[in-house]
Amino acid sequence: MTKKGQIVEIPVTALFYKRVQPDFLSKKEELLWKSEKRKYSLFDGFLVGEHSGFENFKLGQRKGIKVGGKKEPLYVIQIDKENNRLFVGAGENHPGLWTSVLSFPKDLLQWNQETTFTGTELKNGISVDLESSVIDHKVPAKLYLFEEQIFLEFNQATLMIIKENPFRILYQNTIIAENNK
Repeated sequence: MTKKGQIVEIPVTALFYKRVQPDFLSKKEELLWKSEKRKYSLFDGFLVGEHSGFENFKLGQRKGIKVGGKKEPLYVIQIDKENNRLFVGAGENHPGLWTSVLSFPKDLLQWNQETTFTGTELKNGISVDLESSVIDHKVPAKLYLFEEQIFLEFNQATLMIIKENPFRILYQNTIIAENNK
C-alpha cells in the first residue's frame, strides 16, 4: 500500500553544502568524510508538496514530482523511507545531485578474477574509469580499498545516481569490476 508523504525542497544555500574541510590524518579519513551520506531533515528546507508514495521515485528523478511554479525543475536528491519524505533540489546543478567520492562495500562488486593489485596499490589509489548507462562518457576516478570498503574518488564532481545503477570499473580499458543492480 502506498502512503502519501511530504516533499521537502533543500535550497542550494543549505549550510551542509558549505562544510569546511578539516585536516585529515589519513586518506581513508578524508574519503570517509567526503563520502558521508547527507542526512536531510524537514528543517533543512521547506515543504513544497506531497507525493503519492516514495516507491514511485528514484534518486535523480525529475519527472513526476508534480510541484509547479519553480524557476528550475526539481530533482529527487534523497528518499527518506522511514519518515516518508522526498527531498528535492532545484536545477540539474544542485549540489545534492553531485559527489566527489562514492563509497560502498567491496562485496557489492563482481571482480574480474584475472586482475590483482597489491594492498599498497589499493591504499594509494589506482587510476580507473567508470562507465554507466546513466552517463554518456567514461568518468576518471581513483579506486581505493580500505578493509572491505571501496572508495571511488572522482577528478570532477559526478552524479550520485551512478551508485544506484549498473556500472563498470575499468583499469587500462579492461573491466576489473562491475555491479549489476
